[in-house]
Amino acid sequence: MKLDVSALHSGYGKVTILHGVNFVAQSGEITCVLGPNGAGKSTLMKTIAGHLSVNKGEITVNGRFITKDKALNVTRSGVAYVPQEYNVFAEMTVRDNLIASALSFSNTRARIDNTYERFPILKERSGQLASTLSGGERQTLAVANALIGSPKLLILDEPTAGLAPIFVDLIVEWVCELVQSGMTVVWVVEQNPEKILKISTTTWMFDSGCNQETLPSSDLLKPGKLEEMLLQNH
Repeated sequence: MKLDVSALHSGYGKVTILHGVNFVAQSGEITCVLGPNGAGKSTLMKTIAGHLSVNKGEITVNGRFITKDKALNVTRSGVAYVPQEYNVFAEMTVRDNLIASALSFSNTRARIDNTYERFPILKERSGQLASTLSGGERQTLAVANALIGSPKLLILDEPTAGLAPIFVDLIVEWVCELVQSGMTVVWVVEQNPEKILKISTTTWMFDSGCNQETLPSSDLLKPGKLEEMLLQNH
């Protein structure tokens, strides 16, 4: 699924954060989004996912306009979103989280069984409240909630923040498997950038609510290049 964002203006109420952003994620690839805190990265992801309104501009997936769609319709269009925070229902069990995420789709039981097969730790923790999970287990649940609808485009807003290395490696492994199966992934990166850049194709640099530069991710793995670009765009 290809994502196209054109001349996008968005924000919170009367406060505009994004000023004419253009962004593309090619089908079946991992696209990275990099930039300093406050650059507008999370605002862009929330707007694509339908959690924030578009003031001006357009968003399309595979040529279909989702600019005015609310979050539920965006999800039904094949777009899944894992926000950086508040990405699970903390006071519900693991199983009830998965049930809630599957409600908009058919074959709920089969979807949950498939999720348990992919993420055995969630089956082990099925009756446990999400609030009692470790950070890595909680993020696993957040990813599983997003995948339960079999999306074609997955948006990850810094999914490895604060996680132990073993869970970082697991998320990288899962995402590589998803892309090999044809999924498109947009990954907002703040921590572990080199690890993510190694598996991605293209990186978009953002600052002050605008996209500053687009380049092959492999370029940022050259000695000193990542630091240079982050300083340049700060």
